[in-house]
Amino acid sequence: MNEQEIRLRLFEWLNEQSLLNGGVFPRNQLASEFIVNGRVITLLGQTGIWTPAGFSMPISITTTTHGPYNDEFSEDGVLLYRYRGTDPNHRDNVGLRELMRQSIPLVYFHSIKPGKYVAV
Repeated sequence: MNEQEIRLRLFEWLNEQSLLNGGVFPRNQLASEFIVNGRVITLLGQTGIWTPAGFSMPISITTTTHGPYNDEFSEDGVLLYRYRGTDPNHRDNVGLRELMRQSIPLVYFHSIKPGKYVAV
């Protein structure tokens, strides 16, 4: 299964799980319960821009409560997500731009309280 197929399966899985968990995902579920062909794919990690092992581009971005970045929504509902660090050429930042350039979707995990996220 290629990256694109895994991403599509991820969106299906998130929709299914949202029906079961009221749309709130505990961190441990996102770290260990998405399984494709017997392989656990971690959906978020220690950094806000997350590229799982074996992926060429990020699969998710995450905003944590009390995080180091000032991520926010604009008045018209657009997510204003900050680059990682100050280097626009950092591989995570390059990955986000490449996703945008190719119109490849990713998941935004928004922390509503420590360890609890909603998926957009």
